[in-house]
Formats: sequence, C-alpha cells, structure tokens
Amino acid sequence: MNKIRFEIVAHRVHGGMLAIFVRCSQYGSSIELDTDVRVFEDEWSEDYGLISKSPNSANLNLLIRKLVYNLEEIELTYSGEMTLSKLHDIYSKRGTSADWYAMWEKAMHERGLKPRTIEIHANVLKTIKKYKDSCPVTSLTEDFFRGFMNYLINSGLKYSTVCKEMHVVKAYYNIARKLYGNKVPSDALSFYHDPKDFKNVYKMKALNDDDIRIIENYAATGQLDKPHELVLDQFLFMCYVGTRISDFSSLSEKNFKEDNGKLWLEYTSVKTNTPVRIPMWALFDGRAEQIYSKYKNRLSEFFNVGGERSCSFNGRLKTALKNCNINKHITAHVARHTCASRLINRDIPVTTIQKVIGHRQISMTMIYAKINDNAFVRQLQKL
Repeated sequence: MNKIRFEIVAHRVHGGMLAIFVRCSQYGSSIELDTDVRVFEDEWSEDYGLISKSPNSANLNLLIRKLVYNLEEIELTYSGEMTLSKLHDIYSKRGTSADWYAMWEKAMHERGLKPRTIEIHANVLKTIKKYKDSCPVTSLTEDFFRGFMNYLINSGLKYSTVCKEMHVVKAYYNIARKLYGNKVPSDALSFYHDPKDFKNVYKMKALNDDDIRIIENYAATGQLDKPHELVLDQFLFMCYVGTRISDFSSLSEKNFKEDNGKLWLEYTSVKTNTPVRIPMWALFDGRAEQIYSKYKNRLSEFFNVGGERSCSFNGRLKTALKNCNINKHITAHVARHTCASRLINRDIPVTTIQKVIGHRQISMTMIYAKINDNAFVRQLQKL
C-alpha cells in the first residue's frame, strides 16, 4: 500500500479569512479536503500548521486532528488499496457515511439506471425500511440479511419476488463494501444464492486448450502490428496466471521475485485484498514467464491496459482476434475463467487452484469444478 500523506494547509478566502484544508498526497498527486474551519489570518501559524491565537484554538485544532485521524482510519481499514479519488468520494459522503439507507438513496440516482429500475430499487428500499427503520453500514450482518429475507417470505411474497428483492439488496451491499471497506461486515450475504447466480455459472465462458493454441500460434506468426501483438500477449499472460484485469494493470517489476533462481509472481488482489503467490515456471510450461522475459525491459508498457476499465482493452482484443476464427465472445475476464478451467481439466486440486486464482472462499473456486464434470470423472477413475 502506498501510504497517503496528510498535512494541514490554509488558503485565503473572501472576507479576509483563511480556510483550513487537509492536503492528501499519494503517487505524486494531491487533493485538498475542506475542514469547514475558518479563522482570521493573524490566528493561523504557518510555521506550525496550527491555529494559535483564536480563543477557540484548542478545540479547533482538536477538531482538525480528529478529522485527519478519521481520514487515516478510512485509508487503513479500506478493503483494497485506497486512492485519492476513493478517499474524496467517501469524505464527500461523510454526513451520511454511517447510514446505509442514505448511501442507497444517493447511489441509486448516481448509477445511471433507467427510471423504471430506479423505481424498483426505491420500492425495495421502502420495504427494507419497514423491516428496520434505520441501518448503519456496520449493521449489515448475516443476521440482518437473513432476517430481512425471512421478513419477505413471511409477507407472503412468491419465491421469485423474494429473489428479485434480494438481488437488489445484494447490489447495494456490494456498493457499501466498495465505499466503506472493512467497516462493512464481509461475506454477510454468502449464505444467499440467487437462482440467477447459478444460471450465470453455466453461462461462464472459458477457452479450451485448442483455443489457446490457436491464439498462441497466431500471435507468433508476426502478422500482427505491435499494438495488437501486445494485446494478445497481455491476454495470454492473464490466461496463464488467472489475474483479473484490475490486478494485471496494477503489476510492476516489484511484483516479480526470484527465489532460488525461480521466478514468482506476488501481488495482492485489488478487488478482494487477497494475497497471491504464483510460481511462474510451474504454470502451463512456464508460458507466462516467457512473455514476462519478452517485455522485461518495458513492463510499464506491458501492464498498461489503457485505463481502469477493461472496455477499451476488450475492443482492441476483439480486433486482434478477428482472424483467429474462434467463434466465442472473448473478453479480458474470460482469461481468468480460462486459467481456472484449464487447471481443473489437468486434475489440479481445487484448493491449489484457489491459491492461483486468489479466491477468498473455496466455494467460488468450486464453481469451476461444477462445470468440468469430465475432470471430476477422471479423478474418480484414478482411485
């Protein structure tokens, strides 16, 4: 984690007064958060960064110090790496940060949803408020959600309706987790399985060994221009090591460590904060290590996918693959499914695949096992 640095600064505003800000710096960038404290110019000590001559100096300085502590707590308890933009987003919602319902109301209108969808989500919010009239984010526990689901069932709703409402609830629970990190209890909804989730399991796309071989051969022909050759190498690397695109784009030279002459990839998942350590030489005949060696002197270029979102990468990937004659919709996330699926087909234990993929729960990795019955049968036949 690249620690955010905090310092107190003052800027002149209208009326001959100074506004006090907390300057937050990280990776050479900075933002300034308004403390809402205003003092006269002669009450501010630039040398010490303190309010010194106001009759309320002690209380005002304590107020500012508590704010810095609060910002630091947000950073240190956040699930994943805290960035300045995330810190600003959480700070801007500080008035309602402890209120899940207020967060829901605000997020509902900021997600770009269709009017009808907003209406549906607003009705679910109205229902959950009838169950509990208030809910701080720290109260989003498994007991809370189990209680709400039972409340829906006991209301006489059809099972399909209960599932639809729980699906909406799950979306805003996930938003709370992203915004407030470890302040929100983790895995509070792990007990609940929406039927839609199971349908999505069987729609999960993955490439097989033949598909990968076609892409590898195509990438090696020299027919592609440099940008599209790079895209295929990036995609293949993710297929070999199973990273999400968010994790791939966060990698750098420091994530590659040599141990007894062997190269390891070490990183912490951006999404789940799960540590991952992968022996590069042992996966798929060391193909990922070969690509790493190819780009070793320009890794910043190799791990640059063109922004935080995968949309632009997926567009370039589609163009690069247009002559491969693979009749499948391929995106960056398909690489992750491909890695897990190919390992299952090689009869690698699910617990080992869990470590490679970086799943927090074995139940997530078991999804891949469920869609690979052939591997399951092969393992039984070895007994």
